[in-house]
Amino acid sequence: MPHTSHDAFVTAYRLDTLGHGSPVTKDELLQAWRQSNDPLWLHLDLTAPSNIDHYLHDIAQLDHSQCTAMCEEVTRPRVAHFGNGLLTTLRGINTSPEAEYDDLVTLRIFMSSNRLITVRRRPLKPIEDIMGLLAEGAGPRSATELLGMLADRIIDQFGDRMTALDETLSQLEKQQLDEDDVDMAQLSMLRRPMITLRQFMEPQYACLSRLAEATDGLEPMTRLIMRESANQQYRYIEDVRAMQERALILQEQMWNTHNEQLNNRLYQLSFISVLFLPLTFLTGLLGINVGGIPGNENPHAFWIVVGICALLTIVLILMMKRWNR
Repeated sequence: MPHTSHDAFVTAYRLDTLGHGSPVTKDELLQAWRQSNDPLWLHLDLTAPSNIDHYLHDIAQLDHSQCTAMCEEVTRPRVAHFGNGLLTTLRGINTSPEAEYDDLVTLRIFMSSNRLITVRRRPLKPIEDIMGLLAEGAGPRSATELLGMLADRIIDQFGDRMTALDETLSQLEKQQLDEDDVDMAQLSMLRRPMITLRQFMEPQYACLSRLAEATDGLEPMTRLIMRESANQQYRYIEDVRAMQERALILQEQMWNTHNEQLNNRLYQLSFISVLFLPLTFLTGLLGINVGGIPGNENPHAFWIVVGICALLTIVLILMMKRWNR
């Protein structure tokens, strides 16, 4: 059931042992949460804070500290154990077309016995995927299996983003090898998401590793899924580290090429300066407005001076070529 801008309720499902999920309406939620023994999943929207406490405190019966943790503005991947449940925070990729490479979406999760609560600020594709699987009968069969499936699909998104970053970086490397101009601004923009992704993937790896070792309420299969998700996350961390090194090497190569071009231009300017310095001195000396200038009365003096300048130029060029051997 879609939510409105005035209601934090997004959707809720009652799970069965066959992978199906039946939607639970807002009117049915309180009775189902208090009386049903079936696994229940409640998904809320944090951008409607006016009544989110009603769902977290009044219906789900979370205490003040748990409600505060689920509604924090600034979050990082973490795992917190409470007496009656487990709270974790994961970050997934924003897959909307206008999203940047490093745009991440936070998902706050609280699990207790056969209840799972998720809170988001922006839509997250793994949530939509699992809702589709529940409709098809291929979804999770318990709250802990739902948690494992969410973590697995969130980590899979990083693989797609790593592939996109790697392809863009490879194109820049190919341009460098082909001696084409590489845009330094494009490389800088590519390095920024690498820094952001690594900044959040590393604590998320630690978070998943802790979930893989958690024994309070998590099924063995869910812990196995968490362990595999943690291993996959670490692989992506290694990938982004390698890409950062490649980007740094590419930047150094670009600076070396730039410095080499600058040195060549400076050498050309120096060559021209050395070439014209004697000629400038000679013509300046002959152009002073005083008496006694040689050849002042000779009608062939101009061509004699031109020949001397040409001969001097040839001698200087030959000397500089010999010095550069």
